[in-house]
Amino acid sequence: MKYRANSMLRLVNVAGSRKIMILLALILLGVTGCRNNSFTVSGKIDGTNEGEYLLLREVRPGLLEPVDSLVPGKDGRFSFRSETEWPAFYMLSFDDTDFLTLLISPGEKIEVQAARNSMSKPVSVKGSDGTEVILGFRKDHDEVIAELKQLTDTYNDSIDSPRLPLLMDSLDRRAADVVAAFRERALALVTENKSSMVPVYLLNQQVVPGLQLFDAAKNPEVFYSVDSALYALYPESDLVLDLHTFVANLRNSVAVGRKEGETPVAGDLLPEIALPGPDGDTVRLSALRGRVVLVDFWAAWCPPCREENPNLVKLYEMYHWKGFDIFQVSLDLRKEEWLEAIRNDRLGRWKHVSDLRYRDSEVVKQFGLTEIPASFLVDPDGRVIATNLRGEDLAKKLDEVFSAQ
Repeated sequence: MKYRANSMLRLVNVAGSRKIMILLALILLGVTGCRNNSFTVSGKIDGTNEGEYLLLREVRPGLLEPVDSLVPGKDGRFSFRSETEWPAFYMLSFDDTDFLTLLISPGEKIEVQAARNSMSKPVSVKGSDGTEVILGFRKDHDEVIAELKQLTDTYNDSIDSPRLPLLMDSLDRRAADVVAAFRERALALVTENKSSMVPVYLLNQQVVPGLQLFDAAKNPEVFYSVDSALYALYPESDLVLDLHTFVANLRNSVAVGRKEGETPVAGDLLPEIALPGPDGDTVRLSALRGRVVLVDFWAAWCPPCREENPNLVKLYEMYHWKGFDIFQVSLDLRKEEWLEAIRNDRLGRWKHVSDLRYRDSEVVKQFGLTEIPASFLVDPDGRVIATNLRGEDLAKKLDEVFSAQ
């Protein structure tokens, strides 16, 4: 009986342990089910080349981060499995010219049917609502591009026509209507998908090269609303944080920081500036001593700064040979945006510096800056001639300075 009693007790203990283990397994299964961060991307790509790799890369601010790679089977079939904590963009590609952008959410099982050399126009993509919206936008965009090209072809075919002036006016109005309607449809997509990452994709699109779909300077409210919605949902996403930083700069496009130093005035010797140039080497303002120099504080994200840049290009061309130079100090945070603005605004002929620290830049305190654009025109000895001249006022002052020499 003693043995039997011990055996029964043992059986009870074992049975209880099994119940506990089953209960724990169910709890863990429930937790795992609630936090299913895995996703799969599989399918078939026709026309693949033997031995070539198909890449899956995550789109992050300023880079494509490798996730996985494989050689599709002889029939073109492939399958990727990975994890993401929040919706994110991925690029499925063979190279940088043949790719498909996917918006993938945790738990999605995506099926792709496509062909080599036309990945961006897949036969079908199933299992991803975000990607479906993006592909619909891409199709609409392609139709807009085709119509704009047709208008351009009509213009080119009519260059020798006596009716060209009237035709140009008609073509311009039609092109403007096409672009405006396209933007309205894109704005509707932003509104309909505000809790999705789709708007992040749309905010970074161009209608044609050089023409943004949404201009931050003209449509800041679009950026504000997207940032507000997404930052509340995905505050740890790199892409959302990147947008959040951009919007913070946009909201303060003229407000730099509280005044902490004395702003130089006419007659003052301008302090030295020694900051990294685009290549990382230190560039000094004093290296331009002996010339009349416009020391201009600006940023790629500052609309009034960008609007003044064409005037600076014109004045540089007019007076550089007489001894005029420009020394631009950027208060940007992101180097790629700073360099892109230099390229796009054609500012590469003069000196550029930045420590890429925005309001924490040493020059903010050093010069008592409270807003940008801000500028100091200095004489060959480095003393301030005038401050914050722009447009016609700057042109008149330069004419006065060089006429007196």
